[in-house]
Amino acid sequence: MNDERKSFQQRLASHKKKTNSNNLNSKKNSKQNINALGLGFKLATDFVVTIVVGCLIGLGIDKLFETKPTFFLIFLFLGIAGAFLNIYRTVLNLNK
Repeated sequence: MNDERKSFQQRLASHKKKTNSNNLNSKKNSKQNINALGLGFKLATDFVVTIVVGCLIGLGIDKLFETKPTFFLIFLFLGIAGAFLNIYRTVLNLNK
């Protein structure tokens, strides 16, 4: 009876160790997924907002000087270039 009890306690301790290590691994994976999701959201937001701001500035200047698509197109392309530059900078900072 005493041997069976010791065997059971050893098996229980072994199972607890495995369970604890699995929980630690799942927590690490969960944090990595959250970090990846946050990074993706940041990149998407930076991309869209930069282009929208460029378009709005171009539309405002076009309205001010009464030129139709000239400044809109200029600032649209500047916004797109700025968006890619922001993404490039973010990716460079990931490697550090």
